[in-house]
Amino acid sequence: MIKKILIILLISIARLGFSQTPTAGDVAAIHSATLAEISAIVSPHEGSLIYNSDDSFLYQFTGSTWQILTPEDNETKIISDENVTIVGTDTSANPYIVSSIKPTFTTNPDGSFTFSNGVDPDVNFLPTIPGNTPIVSNSDAGTGNCSIFGTNETRNVIIQGAYFDGAIAGQTVNSVTINSSSQITANVTSGPSFGNYDISVTNNGGTSTLSGGFVLQSSTTLTNNSIGIADMILTGSMTYDGNKLIKTATAGWNAQGYSSTHAISATSGGHLDWVADQSNKYVMIGLSNTPSTNASYTNLDYAMYMVTNSQIQIRENGASLGYVSGYLVGDRLTINIDCLGNVTYLKNDIVI
Repeated sequence: MIKKILIILLISIARLGFSQTPTAGDVAAIHSATLAEISAIVSPHEGSLIYNSDDSFLYQFTGSTWQILTPEDNETKIISDENVTIVGTDTSANPYIVSSIKPTFTTNPDGSFTFSNGVDPDVNFLPTIPGNTPIVSNSDAGTGNCSIFGTNETRNVIIQGAYFDGAIAGQTVNSVTINSSSQITANVTSGPSFGNYDISVTNNGGTSTLSGGFVLQSSTTLTNNSIGIADMILTGSMTYDGNKLIKTATAGWNAQGYSSTHAISATSGGHLDWVADQSNKYVMIGLSNTPSTNASYTNLDYAMYMVTNSQIQIRENGASLGYVSGYLVGDRLTINIDCLGNVTYLKNDIVI
């Protein structure tokens, strides 16, 4: 009898040692209801659980409200940016603390400012200070043929530099107009004496000058002079009738006609112009400081080279600056030098 009871007990223990997959009836069931039905429950017990069929989440009653039980991996996450730090473990004793790198706005020795947030590239600012107009280089009193200030003349001057405080030595600045962050226009009445004058500039780091930034030179009125037969010196196979200069024979850079009677003055500027009467030859016309040295094109300081394909190439001291324009018979060609020594090349009065 005792043996039978022992065998039955062992068999029962062995059966309990095997796990089985639960069926739907074995799983604990929690009531399911819509949000409206949950809200309508009267006096639920604290800790009660219910499944919300509207949003498929489990809710627990806290004693005053139904609180959603957030599934794991669906909780709110806080991610910091590059200049934001987060410390803490979200407890009463060690709460989350969110902080960022404080931006700075620094005044530099040259008067500029630098903004930094510790992450992005710094940003620099130039201040606008009464009496200090931002500019960047030096002045340009004019362009073209000697179009710079004469004595006691009122005109505009373009000024570029660091900061302009409204002063040009020996001249009267009537007004200043800001064109951009890098340029201004000053209306100036020039003084009575020719010369180069400094422009005063200043910034928060101190005051300095743009030496010779303002030019006041004699603006002599230019006269038109034709080159007479007696004024033209010919070498090689050349003829000149007072109107046309023609090479009569022998190929090569071995003949020329030149005149030093009407040399261009360094203080007043001037120009050489002519009209093309062909467009299918090799002809070079220009200006030379030493025309009598030789007849080679390398002796021309500034020249237009008219070639057989009706194109114009610029040559200076023999070196090519490239083709700049085509030309036709009858085109008026000009080489201009202003009072500052600036050279421009024109076709029919248009710079090429």
